[in-house]
Amino acid sequence: MFKYSLACLALLATGCLSTTTTSKPGYSRNITSTVTDPSFSFGKHYAVLNLDLIDGLVANVNTTRSGQLWIDNVANWIDAVHKQDPPPLSIFTRVFFSNTYRPELGNTPFASAVTSLGNATASSPDSQIYSAFKTLDNYDVVLQKARYYAGAGNQLEEILSSQKIDTVILSGIRTSGVVLSTAFRLLDMNYNVYVISNNTIETPSSYAALNQKVILEGILPELPVNIISIEQAIGALNRSGPAVY
Repeated sequence: MFKYSLACLALLATGCLSTTTTSKPGYSRNITSTVTDPSFSFGKHYAVLNLDLIDGLVANVNTTRSGQLWIDNVANWIDAVHKQDPPPLSIFTRVFFSNTYRPELGNTPFASAVTSLGNATASSPDSQIYSAFKTLDNYDVVLQKARYYAGAGNQLEEILSSQKIDTVILSGIRTSGVVLSTAFRLLDMNYNVYVISNNTIETPSSYAALNQKVILEGILPELPVNIISIEQAIGALNRSGPAVY
């Protein structure tokens, strides 16, 4: 983690990294994977977590080239998961509030993080799962949440425990929000955590590209969380199972 901090300072000092760059999503297909075993699998007791893939957040990236690449990768992953027989446990999270008064928030720091969603409720367009990402009836679970962590205020932990899940595979938006928070929490709870680098993205900011790289190549591997590519994920998926839950 420190090597990235020093590298960033060096880049700033030389002017190679500007603090006033155009805001773009942070996304790369060249993130270094931490898993080198070509025959690894997710086992049989695994769950796929698709985090905050809702219209109001995807709208921040879907008009960009990098955003489209991310959408395509996530959609292909979800489709590949659904083709397994039987499909493994897939859990989607949505950010919305019980009513337009947003009682889950109150005067909390997280309230400023979801300003763009306004007073989204279960029926609001912005809180719906983005159309490119399909859910499978009678198999997939969709949970409400109102914090960064995927299990905040819902049944995520109960479901994972009840189904004897030991491994989770994460995709989502954004890397420094729900993905990072959920990876930390589930690792602390003794889950084997994988993050698909091609299936995570930082929403536009001057530091989005740097944040994406530092989190996926510096912070998460140090925990350690497994960082894999979409190709590795699909290969492992096909070597795993049949899923038990």
